[in-house]
Amino acid sequence: METKVSVIIPSYNSAQFLGTSIQSVLGQTFKNYEVIVVDDGSSDNCWEAVARFGDTVKYIRQENQGLAGARNTGIRAARGELIGLLDADDEWCPDYLEQMINLSEKYPFASVFYCMAQCMDVDGRNLPQNVGGPPVAPDLLYQKLLRANFIIPSTVTFRRKLIVDAGYFDSNLRSCEDWDLWLRILPTETIVGDSQSLVHYRVHGNSLSANVSGMHDAAKRVIEKHFGPDDGQVTSWSFEKRRAYGGIYRYYLLTSVQRQNNWRESSLYLRKALEMDPTLAGDLDMFYELALGSQPTGYRVTIEPFDLSQNALEIEKLLHQVFSKPVHQPSLQRLAYGTANFALGLIAYNINCRKLCRRFLLKALFFRPNLLFNYHVVGNLIKSFLSKSFMEKMKSFLSKLRSHNSIRKSTS
Repeated sequence: METKVSVIIPSYNSAQFLGTSIQSVLGQTFKNYEVIVVDDGSSDNCWEAVARFGDTVKYIRQENQGLAGARNTGIRAARGELIGLLDADDEWCPDYLEQMINLSEKYPFASVFYCMAQCMDVDGRNLPQNVGGPPVAPDLLYQKLLRANFIIPSTVTFRRKLIVDAGYFDSNLRSCEDWDLWLRILPTETIVGDSQSLVHYRVHGNSLSANVSGMHDAAKRVIEKHFGPDDGQVTSWSFEKRRAYGGIYRYYLLTSVQRQNNWRESSLYLRKALEMDPTLAGDLDMFYELALGSQPTGYRVTIEPFDLSQNALEIEKLLHQVFSKPVHQPSLQRLAYGTANFALGLIAYNINCRKLCRRFLLKALFFRPNLLFNYHVVGNLIKSFLSKSFMEKMKSFLSKLRSHNSIRKSTS
């Protein structure tokens, strides 16, 4: 029987996690696969971590070429129709491959398949945050990826022919090589996502994504490769170039706050982002991430404690700095203030701070009256005026009503 999936695991000094990564593949419910580990010039005991699995894993060692080069080596040695990417510090859930195979059969015209991932800590304990999604409709994906690369490599399985025809990963890129590939193949190829979290994504200080300045440089290199350098002539740029460069400064903004808690310099990034792409003033996701402040990756959810009032104050200062000079249109300023307060109101509601929720959502309506027709704004605003005990009684009543109706239907 021909091999269906070749699983490529590049490893560079990741022996600490490599064994559990391999084990997660060997525990898959779908069994027609091969495992290829590419040791990219490690100085640790990578070989020993692989050797205990015997002939079930193919081991290739090479001089260090970076993640792109290691993946390319594995893909060239692969025999499968499909390629599954798995980083050495991540793990697959047992039904990951089965679900990816189902996607590939359900969408035979598609070339790439991905899902979401749940964060875990260095010891393998699950963290509350999911990353890598939710999936985006294929016809909207290119525009979404111009703004931000949200697809986690370890969640991706693709047809081998795709990458061969595309010329493999760009080995000149030391990171963000996956983002470069998706931008190269879109919009001519179809990428399909699944909303399930089928991968465990390990968060630790030694990962490439922990190097903020390195990731900034790599992301900019990708955009320069696809759209040329920032020549300052923004008004003459195409829509796609403006969106891509706006996304770069959006990324700088969010990482400077999240990873470095640097609100002071972030005003420069937001100003540049809005200059490149004014539609970012209405980007609810961007302001939602800002409202979470410096919560670390893995914990960026509203169930974890954080100072929302302080973050709101920082966002207020940030917007004041950006709009203190008459550079942008007043309508853009109102859109940004309204969207920021919309995001803050949603978070306040989620953490049951009803007074803050009312304050933020009323401000959102002041700056953006059109939000009066938004269900989340109006619904949460109304509920914020009701007491917690009343809401709990209503939930209990509705639950009993649904149960009663269900029993009545089953007996009729």
